[in-house]
Amino acid sequence: MIHISKGLTYIFGTMFLMMIGSTLAVAGSTIEVTIKDNGYHISGSSSGTGTPGFSIAAGEENVITLKNENHTDHSFVSKAFKGMDVAVSGEAKTVNDGAATGWIVEPSKSIQLKFTPPVGKDFSGSWDVFYCTIHGKDKMKGEIVVADTRGGAGAF
Repeated sequence: MIHISKGLTYIFGTMFLMMIGSTLAVAGSTIEVTIKDNGYHISGSSSGTGTPGFSIAAGEENVITLKNENHTDHSFVSKAFKGMDVAVSGEAKTVNDGAATGWIVEPSKSIQLKFTPPVGKDFSGSWDVFYCTIHGKDKMKGEIVVADTRGGAGAF
């Protein structure tokens, strides 16, 4: 029974990744997140779920550029960044929201985040949400997948 359960988890996880239509990040790639119309818009993402999302590679340097095209502050916060060493370029205020951390981006401003998600011996990938603390997790959110690419692109 446990074997079947793990198999179903793998199948549903694979289906989830296919549904969000994420673009897998590779070394040196940049994910562009534009904040406008009180939502997150991911460059190159074709999410079929209606929720924006993207993948990044564990053990590789990833770059996320955040552009706020609205007329109000927005934040980009996730548990995925808690305790991670993130180099921030541009003007941004750090936000801590319980187990999550992130940044506030002012109107018409952009910031760049550079980081390498850790990958341990037993790591096989993770999933989390990102959200705006200013407008609420239920109104402005997206999905982030940290993929284990040690076995090849997209290996989970």
